[in-house]
Amino acid sequence: MKKNKKNILFILTDQQRFDTLGCNGAPQCQTPNIDKLAEEGVNFSHAFTPIALCSPARGSIITGLFPHNHGQLVNTSNFNGVFDKNILDKPSWIKTLHDSGFNTGYIGKWHIPREGDNEFWGIDTWHLYRDYYDELRQEGVENFFDYHGDSGMKSEWGITNPPSWGRSGLSYEQMQETWSSNKTIETIKQFANKDKPFMVFTSFKGPHWDYMVPPPYDTMYDPRSIDKWGNFDDPFIDKPEIQQKEILRWNAGHLTWKDWQEMIAVYWGYCSYIDDELKRIIDCLKENGIYDDTIIIFSTDHGDMIGSHRIFNKGFQMYEETHRIPFVIRDPDQDNNGITIDSFISHVDIMPTILKYCQLSTPNSTDGQSLLPLLKMENTNWRDDIFAEFHGYEPCLTSIRMVRTKNWKYVYNPFSVDELYDLVSDPYEIHNLAPRIGHRAVLRRMKERMVDWMRKTRDDLGRKSQGRVDSFDLIYSKEDMWSPSSVPGHLDNK
Repeated sequence: MKKNKKNILFILTDQQRFDTLGCNGAPQCQTPNIDKLAEEGVNFSHAFTPIALCSPARGSIITGLFPHNHGQLVNTSNFNGVFDKNILDKPSWIKTLHDSGFNTGYIGKWHIPREGDNEFWGIDTWHLYRDYYDELRQEGVENFFDYHGDSGMKSEWGITNPPSWGRSGLSYEQMQETWSSNKTIETIKQFANKDKPFMVFTSFKGPHWDYMVPPPYDTMYDPRSIDKWGNFDDPFIDKPEIQQKEILRWNAGHLTWKDWQEMIAVYWGYCSYIDDELKRIIDCLKENGIYDDTIIIFSTDHGDMIGSHRIFNKGFQMYEETHRIPFVIRDPDQDNNGITIDSFISHVDIMPTILKYCQLSTPNSTDGQSLLPLLKMENTNWRDDIFAEFHGYEPCLTSIRMVRTKNWKYVYNPFSVDELYDLVSDPYEIHNLAPRIGHRAVLRRMKERMVDWMRKTRDDLGRKSQGRVDSFDLIYSKEDMWSPSSVPGHLDNK
């Protein structure tokens, strides 16, 4: 079989903010290799994750479905894995490519069910982090997190204490990111001379916490030069109480801005470290003469609060820092080098895009749209808003929904106060306008947008369990607000 299709290299980081890329205006964090991809391809400035949580986001990436449709609502193992089998009857683009004749490889963090199952997922070559840990053990490293900080949070690999940051006790050669790059290069070389196109998916651990990196990345940025986040002193007026509880849950309440500066500096170093590893992978493509035969996609599963609103990690909030993500595509056949597209896109658009690239059929059930019309600069009636959701995390299950336009963001919190932000006058999302009578007309319009998303994506949060009363009717309630007692399915309504 001759290679009549492009190879695909998909690079996914974990918990990388939109504002860490130079091509996205990062004032200090240096990512020259991702920036170079953007110069040779397309940078999407308004890409959003459908959910800021690892397993559900990855489920959306490979199925083209929102979490409420693919069913992986929380991280694997959370709540005794009660959701872990829902995704297993959904088609994935990886399996589709494999079945159509692609050689397929996966490196790094998987974090959804049936890890390492070649036949089920259609992946020929796996290099998983359990393999990395085994290799470390062979080198005499028994307690991985002993090299990464003090005691606190127990894990299979020892003990760590979030938040933790600084210089790793592991050498550059022992780090997960270096290992991931090595295995990616090995896999590309394995596939390069085959008579089939290949798809290699590399999922880096970083810059997810704990923020521990080898030199020189731990001292690459001066903490004292980092300006305070514009929302660091958020008073949380008229906001869901759980957001402040998140600060305490992650042991971050005692951190001063000086602490956060030190953490952010290492986080940026982590991003630069991964960027350097990306260069190694790109150099491998060039050395094997296949750089211009390969479509490269770079993104992340979701962002990171890392001190914005004084919150650590991610969780029960819908702020830009966790939901707006980097997204770059380099297609060597497209004549659009260096452009930035500000249309709203989502992880759910990845599956139809890749299948369209490969001239394969997209399942009718997908929630996304192919990005090829945008990449080809064709006139298209593209969406003017974006939707996201959340279903809970380690402490509890919950339901949150978000809809965002260029100017406004509305967050539906069924069991707490709703949120409305004017992103033009309040880009740091400090002032919740949802309770303000003067913004009731805007609130209604944003609710209508949310209901439209719920309808077209078959989101049952917007319907009563009995009688199937459409949530659209609730918008025109007497209070014109979605209070807890008016939420479909709330105990008071049963």
